[in-house]
Amino acid sequence: MLTSRIRNTNTDGKSFTFTFAYHNYFSVSDISEVRIEGLETLDYLDNLQDRQRFTEQGDAITFESEVDKIYVSTPTKIAILDHEKKRTFVLRKDGLPDAVVWNPWDKKAKLIPDLGDEEYKHMLCVEAAAVEKPITLKPGEEWKGRQELSAVPSSYCSGQLDPQKVLQGN
Repeated sequence: MLTSRIRNTNTDGKSFTFTFAYHNYFSVSDISEVRIEGLETLDYLDNLQDRQRFTEQGDAITFESEVDKIYVSTPTKIAILDHEKKRTFVLRKDGLPDAVVWNPWDKKAKLIPDLGDEEYKHMLCVEAAAVEKPITLKPGEEWKGRQELSAVPSSYCSGQLDPQKVLQGN
């Protein structure tokens, strides 16, 4: 398990506003075999469509093309299920109401200098974030955010995983 904490304190005499995201890159076996549980039916801002707001329609998030979405008002726990590796990543977060999901897919991957042309197939970003509503700190105020990442064996491949139990911590 990896726990990361961020604390911003305004030591200046005037207010300031910021956004924040932990840029987590997960190694996955095959992006087309990965699903995210915990964000279904939520609203998201689609960065590929000028941040227009939509509502997620699927029972889980799966990947067939480029994705760059900001899910808003997300739960404190999100599960990333990797069918091939029989592994589930669990992201727990506090103070970070949003979650960014990103994969560049083939065309954009070729434009990223430090990402191989085919590496998009084996990576996924799921970021604990505070993006939709920027945080404003008045002089002397403090803001804290925290994320906890863990990887657990997944019986998802044999159909035994109950994603709701993973999300609820059971």
